[in-house]
Amino acid sequence: MPQPRFFERRPNPPPAKVNAVTLTVTGTIVWAVATAVVAVLIVTGAVDAALLDVCFAGLAMGVLAIGWGFVHERRARGPRSESAK
Repeated sequence: MPQPRFFERRPNPPPAKVNAVTLTVTGTIVWAVATAVVAVLIVTGAVDAALLDVCFAGLAMGVLAIGWGFVHERRARGPRSESAK
């Protein structure tokens, strides 16, 4: 049976390719659904209205993250060539 090599350094895996815009849009949609659910629960009196502030904060951060994602994707594509102008 081969000896296990617990402390041997393995090569780093390649970086994951993630579409930042799709990821942040999905998260923002989840926050929008959570906002609607919390609003219904507030109307029924099941939860405190302070939870709605958390949902609004999540929505605001999601919108900012979507903007960041667009900038990040544009920078990742590199500078535009002269023929594309």
